[in-house]
Amino acid sequence: MTPTDRQDALARAGRLLARLEATRDRDRDTLAERTRAVAAAKGRLAQRDAIDTYLRELQQDANRRSVATFETLLTALVQEVLPGEKPVRLELTTERGLPALDIGVERPDGGREDVLEDNGGAMTNVVGMALRLIAVVKAGVGRFLALDEADCWIAPDRVPAFYRVLDDGAARLGVQCLAISHHDVAGFDAGLTVSRIAGRPETGVAIDGPAASCAAAWDPGVPGFRFIRLVDVQGFADATLPLAPGVNALVGPNNHGKSTVIRALRAVFYGEVRDSLVRAGASAARVEIGVAEGRVLRYVRQPKRTPVNLWSLHEADGALVQENGTTFETGGRDVPPWVERLFGITRVEDLDVHVAHQKFPVFLLGEKPARRSAVLSIGREAGLIRDMQALQRERVTEDQRTIREGEREIARLRDALAALDGLDALAEALNELKARAGTLAEAAAHLRDRDALADRLARAHRLAGGAAARARVLADLPGPEIGAELGRALAEARHREALGRRVLAAAADLAGARAGPPPSPTCRRSRRRARPRRPPPTPPA
Repeated sequence: MTPTDRQDALARAGRLLARLEATRDRDRDTLAERTRAVAAAKGRLAQRDAIDTYLRELQQDANRRSVATFETLLTALVQEVLPGEKPVRLELTTERGLPALDIGVERPDGGREDVLEDNGGAMTNVVGMALRLIAVVKAGVGRFLALDEADCWIAPDRVPAFYRVLDDGAARLGVQCLAISHHDVAGFDAGLTVSRIAGRPETGVAIDGPAASCAAAWDPGVPGFRFIRLVDVQGFADATLPLAPGVNALVGPNNHGKSTVIRALRAVFYGEVRDSLVRAGASAARVEIGVAEGRVLRYVRQPKRTPVNLWSLHEADGALVQENGTTFETGGRDVPPWVERLFGITRVEDLDVHVAHQKFPVFLLGEKPARRSAVLSIGREAGLIRDMQALQRERVTEDQRTIREGEREIARLRDALAALDGLDALAEALNELKARAGTLAEAAAHLRDRDALADRLARAHRLAGGAAARARVLADLPGPEIGAELGRALAEARHREALGRRVLAAAADLAGARAGPPPSPTCRRSRRRARPRRPPPTPPA
């Protein structure tokens, strides 16, 4: 093997060793990482039972606290309106992983009764009203509540207490209310703002209300509805219901248009409308709602026109509101998103929380327990804890997988590293070989220099031998004077040869002249060829 081959082999071996060392270092890092991960997973699994117990107790405590608060509130409201009634009891359970709320009352013997199925309408009225207030607040949207005959099953002597509870709850929660009632609530000691229906639908219904005091009760920038104006809406030719903060009541005879106000609100905020909303003989119905900063939210229903519904927001001077290049005017069948965004009146879990329907006075009690919990946000804290429990279960599963796969990986890495234990010795041996190769390369270079010197010496020896041989030959040659003599003799011989040639030519010419005319050139050439050549004269000794 030549030195170059040895150097190439050592370089290849070095590259291979470097790759093996890189693999070993990577496997060592991976082994350390897997070992830490497996150790951490085992540590978490060791605390699994304690964590599960803690989360379970935390969930139970959260359920007790959230349910206890609502139980206390609902019981106080019920007993305020219906003294002596049984206390309200809530039970928070789980259905398909979601919180589920059962609402009942507790019997003296400790048993439970369903509020809707096992109790009278008065209990349903009070609990339904309280649940609506809670739902409006929990929804985190517009704090406005419209109730239509929510006192329909309450005895007349208990109606004042019902409105005192509603007024107190609305004030505490910051909810503006509109209550439609066939009771004469004007004399109730409840601090209500009362308006009355006047006139008849055939001639045009009017509304008598304290418009001046309602307007004076508002600060311009405070959210809330200042008035509801109905133009050509069923029995109303042009009537305005003034609204104040707190609880507003609209009273009047049956079937004179009180619920038309509720239908108008459902048209504006839910898009729930029919052409029958338009007053007979009119081309369109218009609903206007006064809002903060003097603005007016307007809704128009135009049968057989395009668009059939039109929502718009106007400044106090009647101009359309424009913000960031957007004009607040939208037509179509669906309520524009900006109406919900600005006023927060919307369905919650597909339930009419803000604007109640007269024909469906039971709110939430007839819904499934999971839906009740979602609307009231009861169990949300417990839901977060359930999410934590689910996360804990996922983490346990992940830790078990980490341990299982990690231990297999650790075993494989240890076997792979065991096979690479001799790399350090190989690296030392390779370094020694490289050092020896370097020494050998230096010795080879020295030998090459010696060989080159030997070659030069041999050549010099050969040159010296040739010079000696030439010197001996030159020593056997005559002296310089002999050479000069030979040169003179040779020059004289050459001179005599030239002279003899001229004499012979002259003799030939003379002989020809004696023989007659000269022959033709051809004959002359023939004779010249036939004439034997004379040998050159022998030079003198």
